[in-house]
Amino acid sequence: MQKIDCLFITSSKTGAIQFSIYPYLGVGYLMSFLKKKNLTARLFDADVNKNSLKKLLAEIENYKPTVIGYSVMSMSLPFFYSITQEIRKRFPELIIVAGGPHVTNDPEIIFNMGIDFGFVGYSEESFPLFLEKIKNNNSDFSDIDGIVIGKTKRIDKPVIFDVSSSYEIPDYSLYNLTKYQNISYGRKWFTIITSRGCAYNCKFCKDPGKNKYKEYPLESVKNQIKILVQEHKMHWLTFVDDSFTYNRARVIELCKWIITEELVFKWTCMTRADVLDVELIKIMRDAGLHYVIVGVEAGDEEIRKGINKFISNSQYIDIIGELRKNGVRVLCSYVLGNPGENYSHVRKTINFSNKLNADYSQYYNMMALPQSPIIRLGIEEGLFKETIWTDYMKGEHGLPFYIPLDLKLSKLKRMKLFAFIRYYAKPSKFFDVGTRLIKFLFDTSFRSN
Repeated sequence: MQKIDCLFITSSKTGAIQFSIYPYLGVGYLMSFLKKKNLTARLFDADVNKNSLKKLLAEIENYKPTVIGYSVMSMSLPFFYSITQEIRKRFPELIIVAGGPHVTNDPEIIFNMGIDFGFVGYSEESFPLFLEKIKNNNSDFSDIDGIVIGKTKRIDKPVIFDVSSSYEIPDYSLYNLTKYQNISYGRKWFTIITSRGCAYNCKFCKDPGKNKYKEYPLESVKNQIKILVQEHKMHWLTFVDDSFTYNRARVIELCKWIITEELVFKWTCMTRADVLDVELIKIMRDAGLHYVIVGVEAGDEEIRKGINKFISNSQYIDIIGELRKNGVRVLCSYVLGNPGENYSHVRKTINFSNKLNADYSQYYNMMALPQSPIIRLGIEEGLFKETIWTDYMKGEHGLPFYIPLDLKLSKLKRMKLFAFIRYYAKPSKFFDVGTRLIKFLFDTSFRSN
């Protein structure tokens, strides 16, 4: 086997059943920048590999990478912590680096993980430079921004990379495109992102208001769509922007281009009810929109305002109705346990979800993400310690859910289960979801690895 410079490892493993085998675009973008410097890399996606640890160790043995690179999501911390212990036993001299959302918002986690380096923010420029230095046995990292160094406890500020002037696209050769699928879209599905950051300020998100919203050049987005649909024959694309329709004029321009080019594919987006309207929904539908994900969060408008989401119940009712009238399937998500809620508020949310009657509903307990106002509130109220995510990573604590004062997580979880059963007990929804679930489990069970 040919020796490589970097082996990327991605995973969303949490121990729960996964209804989406999801590609991480960040490593695809990094790969494009590495190639410009003639650096080589492979991807080991633990979500698409059964017996992943055994296969991972074999992959390391075969390709002898100079560096291992993790892309870390908060929920997958225990997975990365456990494989680090195994990699250290088998390959003690191997350099391990971590980046991704959790490291950016909780950089000290790399000290507790026992790895060598971390990268905070966007590392399209810093990581290739770092890898070149490592490859040339150069340990002077003074000119690298956005780095965390385990030995010296150096922690830089997150780096911002302005994607609005970058025409680089993910290197799709990094992925086995046949492995990614979703319970709602089936196989031949992939993701695409047209912007970074978020223009809004919701309290449950990490660093609300600090993520500078930037859009990729529209020509780059069009190029990616053509590659995925025409060359790779993708049937579904999901736009994973936080609020895809934030720039209404840009979305209309993109949809008109899809129609003019006669590109036939179905697509999904995540967005908000206050950046959708009747005209926009119709042109999106004509361009292939089949599915929209909308965060509702709460059934009480005052509770919703308390998390900085200023959307009225009537706006949700009107927009969800308009989407469904145009044949667009809708998934609404709800949080049971927002700050300031009592059990009456939670029941109101469950009832509102039934009133909206979207095609699908998801119910969550409030996750306390690193650096979010929610985790700070939880720490102030004594719900958990500053080290909660490290404790979760090491298996000493469950996921850090925020629990409003005088409420209990056990009851909120029972209410979440009740809401789910009540919603999907309706025959049409039960058979729809059941059929999709059976097909998804069959496909994932019998796909080749």
